[in-house]
Amino acid sequence: MPYRRLGKINFQAGILGLGAQRIGEPSATQAIADRVVGEALEGGLNYIDTAPTYELSEERLGKALRGKRDRVFLVTKVQTLARSDTLSQIRHSLRRLGTDYVDAVLIHNVGRDDRYPELRYALRDEGTLGGLREAKKQGMTRYIGCTSHLRPARALTVFETGEIDLFMCTLNFVERHIYNYEEKVLPEARRRNIAIIGMKVLGGPISGPGARLGSAEDRLAALRYVWSIPGVAVAIVGMRTPEEVRENLAAARAFEPLESAELDRLLARGKEMARAWGPLRGPVA
Repeated sequence: MPYRRLGKINFQAGILGLGAQRIGEPSATQAIADRVVGEALEGGLNYIDTAPTYELSEERLGKALRGKRDRVFLVTKVQTLARSDTLSQIRHSLRRLGTDYVDAVLIHNVGRDDRYPELRYALRDEGTLGGLREAKKQGMTRYIGCTSHLRPARALTVFETGEIDLFMCTLNFVERHIYNYEEKVLPEARRRNIAIIGMKVLGGPISGPGARLGSAEDRLAALRYVWSIPGVAVAIVGMRTPEEVRENLAAARAFEPLESAELDRLLARGKEMARAWGPLRGPVA
């Protein structure tokens, strides 16, 4: 497993991260979660992302990580405008995860103006960021970050606080032509040495409803694309089964950066596909 530093954070993360949303789905079980997490860690993966809104993800992940918590960089999220609610959400997450701290808490999808209609309020001391600062002071989290699925420019407003350590956003060779975080936001993240985490790297789930890049060749190309973006530390993939874990671990171990001709062909294909996908996450601006 290749490893990369998380921006200004002194941690070497495997380039493949586990998105734990899928193991929280009703169709999953604790036994499946245990196997997915166990095989991922055994393969060298050490970055796991979850959220309280991912159904049973935090509970199952907490059980799967018993005795292994110190082996991973563990990330969860909050979604609220209020300082007090932020602290309450983190406490509930810690209880479900069975740990007294997470490595990072991310403000969940700052691009949503229905969730954060007054984004700058969320960044004040009485807002979300104030709660995250207090959680950090109390030792509930070590680092602070945010995620963005749509309206890329709103992430830049959050960066202006100077308090963001990690940034997770939609990155794939199709949505490069829709949301284009690669050119709109990532240069500023690199300038500030913020750890960049790619999500939605396959456009959707690996398989089943919502899957968009269905072939193994497409999935490999999508991962190589994200890992070839300057500054990207980790690509998060939501894996449901041990077989999916093995496929993605093999891709990480075999990773070679895209050559310029390969990248050009992939982006040209992605441009065509973007016409069919459209802005599926929501508005661009």
